[in-house]
Amino acid sequence: MNRLGRMAVQALRSLWAERGYAALMMVGLVIGISSVTVIYEMGEGVRSQVVGMMSSMGFGADAFFVASGNRRAGFRRGGAARVLTDQDLSQISRLVNVDLVVPQLSISRDRVSAGSRHTITGISGVDVHYAASRRWDIAQGRFLVAADNRDKRRVAVLGASTAKELFPEGSALGRPIRIGTSPFLVVGVLAAKGFSPSGHDRDDRVLVPLSTAQRRLSKEDKYSAARVNLVDAGQVAETVEEVRAILRANHRLGPEVPDDFTIVTPDSLLQMVTRQSQAMVAMLTFIAAVSLFVSGIVIMNIMLVAVSERAHEIGVRRAVGATRRDVMAQILMESLLVAVLGGLCGLGLGMLLSRGIGAGLGLPVAFSLPGFGLSFLFSAGVGLVFGVFPARRAANLEPVECLR
Repeated sequence: MNRLGRMAVQALRSLWAERGYAALMMVGLVIGISSVTVIYEMGEGVRSQVVGMMSSMGFGADAFFVASGNRRAGFRRGGAARVLTDQDLSQISRLVNVDLVVPQLSISRDRVSAGSRHTITGISGVDVHYAASRRWDIAQGRFLVAADNRDKRRVAVLGASTAKELFPEGSALGRPIRIGTSPFLVVGVLAAKGFSPSGHDRDDRVLVPLSTAQRRLSKEDKYSAARVNLVDAGQVAETVEEVRAILRANHRLGPEVPDDFTIVTPDSLLQMVTRQSQAMVAMLTFIAAVSLFVSGIVIMNIMLVAVSERAHEIGVRRAVGATRRDVMAQILMESLLVAVLGGLCGLGLGMLLSRGIGAGLGLPVAFSLPGFGLSFLFSAGVGLVFGVFPARRAANLEPVECLR
C-alpha cells in the first residue's frame, strides 16, 4: 500500500508539472462521462416517476386492470361485442384470490358546461369504491355513495383541473353543471394528482355514478374497464391467467383468435415504459461510448508525446535502479489518475447538467447508482487500456539512449 501511495503521489506531481497535457487528456473524458451520467440519471428519473404515478393512482402490486378491446390486435375499445359484461365481472369476483372488482364505464370526451363557461373533458361512470381503490382523496365535499348508484342520481365529482376551469371564482360544491345536455349537481372535488409522465392531466375528468352513466349517457349496461384487487399479491400471474380464461370463454374466442380485451399489470406497465426508453438509452450510450473511445485514443497519443519529452527523466530513473516494471507501473498510474480525475469531473458536470435540463424542460431526474458505477468503471477502464501502450513504450526505452 505504501508503494502504491508513493506511486500515486509521484504521478500527481508529474501530472501537475505537465498540467497542460493532463487537461487536454481529461477534456474528452469529461464530455463522455457527463453524457453517460445525464443519460442514466434522466432514465432513472422517468422510471421513478412512473412508479410514483402508479402508486399515486393506487396501481400497486395487489391489483391489475382489465380493459375492453385489444389495440394490438386491431380492436377498438368500447365496441359493442368487445366490452365487459355483468357476467364477466361476476365470475371474476368469485375467483379465490380476488378481493374486489371495481368496474367503470369510460365515455368519450364531452362538453361540460357551468353557466357561460365550458370545457371538453373525459366522463367516467364509476363504482362507489373507485376513489378508495385508487387511494384518491377528496379535497371538497364527498365521493359517490351507494344511494347515488342505486337511485341513478345526477350527481358528479370533478377533477381538480375541471373544477378550476368551470368555477375559477370559488367552490364547485352544490353548483349545477351540464354534461352534454344532461343536468348534474357537483357533490365533490377530487384532490389534485398532477400530470402523468406522458403529459396527460389526471385532474381533467368528471366522475358520475355508474348506473347514471349507463342509463343517461351511454345507453348501455356494459363496462369499459375494471380494477381487480387481489387477496395475495404474490399470485398476480396465476389470477391474470384465470381472468383471461374466463373472458375468452365468455366472449367465445377460438384458439387462434386474439384476446378482445387488455389486462394491464404493474409489471407489464413498467416493462412497457422500460422498453420504450431502452432504445433511446442504448443509442445515447453508444454515442457516449464512442466519445470515450476517442478520448482514450487522445490520452494514448498525448501520453506517447509526454513519454518522448520525458525520456531524460526516465533514463535517470533507470540509471539509479528503477526497473522496466517500475517505469511501466508509474506511467500506468498517471494514465489511470488522469482517467479517474476526468471521470469524477465528468460525473459532477453530468449531475449538474441533468438537473439543469430537468428543471428547464420539466423532465424528471433521479440519481442512478448503476449509472454512477458504470461511468466510473468506464473512465478507469479507458485510463488502463489506453495507458498500456505508452507505458510499454516508456519501459522499453534504453537508459543509455535516454541520457544522451
